Amino acid sequence: MPISLPLLITLGVLSALTPFAIDMYLPSIPAIARDLSAPVALVQLSVTVYVGVFAAAQLLLGPLSDVLGRRLPVAGGLVVFALADMACALAPDMHTMLAARAVQALGGAAVAVTVPALVRDLFERDDYARVMGLVMLVMGLAPLLAPTVGGLVVLYASWRWVFALLLVITAVTAVLFLRQLPETLPPAHRHRLAPGAVLRNYALLLRHRAALGYLLTGMASFGGMMIYIVTSPFVYIDLHAVPAGWFGPLFGLNIAAAMVFAYLNARWVPRFGAERLLRLGLMVQGGAALSLAVLALASMAGHAPALWLVALAAGGYIAMAGVVMGNAMAGFMAFFPRMAGTASAFAGAGRFGFGALAGSVASLLHNDTAQPLLLGMAFCGLLAVATYFAFCCSAVPAAVDGRREGAASEPVPPRT
Repeated sequence: MPISLPLLITLGVLSALTPFAIDMYLPSIPAIARDLSAPVALVQLSVTVYVGVFAAAQLLLGPLSDVLGRRLPVAGGLVVFALADMACALAPDMHTMLAARAVQALGGAAVAVTVPALVRDLFERDDYARVMGLVMLVMGLAPLLAPTVGGLVVLYASWRWVFALLLVITAVTAVLFLRQLPETLPPAHRHRLAPGAVLRNYALLLRHRAALGYLLTGMASFGGMMIYIVTSPFVYIDLHAVPAGWFGPLFGLNIAAAMVFAYLNARWVPRFGAERLLRLGLMVQGGAALSLAVLALASMAGHAPALWLVALAAGGYIAMAGVVMGNAMAGFMAFFPRMAGTASAFAGAGRFGFGALAGSVASLLHNDTAQPLLLGMAFCGLLAVATYFAFCCSAVPAAVDGRREGAASEPVPPRT
């Protein structure tokens, strides 16, 4: 299939549902806490509840996309997601909100885990990296626009209208999906549902050293981004008295930078290869992590860093997110072309599971300073660099043409 603009927009909008679900209500976290009489830390945990359920659900839903095809899981996920949007909008208390967010995550997982598998059905390693980079560029509009839109909604109306707007976005996404995307996994290539084979395939993924290195690299990088998402509303709005309506544009500057580099990554992959660009992105992100560590040490010494310093260091980290995660995902998926749904599920569960853990730890370490944000992002950025050089460089040749050792060892799961 050619790489067309309608295809990229549809894939990007499908991938953007979860960023919308996470980012659009960030400015309303203080308002939700007041309205539902809940602690800020508990409302922050509603972000990580979504991410945690989203991660775990992918382990089941990914293999199902290898059994049922790609369209049915996406369609079902959109329906569940829409119903949960309504439940969130009508939630009378924080416990109901948390339950609705968990259901919402199930629908979001069914959509998100299928998109990389769908793209893998259509494209090989470097083309996959290029397409996913462009998808992330389109997808990047969600975290760029969502906090601003959410801040405006909270400024002029109740936070409940944020979830009503998310319902409208879900409906538009469903129309685009039904019109633009055909089934990409023919019946002859589908697997029969065999739990034992699924478990064996997951065990294979864990045993593949180089593939695991790419996965851990992307997980660590994503963990730092989740810490920023969870803790930045407090740092900006409460700690530095930034108006809720201004949080979105400030947050969006980081996402805009990430979009620019995602676009450049897609342009440069055919020339330089995904591997070389991954290393470059890791070096920049690692430098930003070191800067965040220095600011954290200054904060612990009693010298609270200015907001512009925090924003600059965090912005450098977030700017490389698309480059690092997109190319790391391409490196991981290149090993498993014949079980793309299972591999995508495993990668998504690992990435979002670690993100949920990192965000939860940052929330629990909340101490009315920026230290959880600074220390958490610094740790995750340095961990991403360390895992790449420990696992990938020592186990994989430096070729950047998409061929990797060990791919022939991938088992063929049972088919119908």
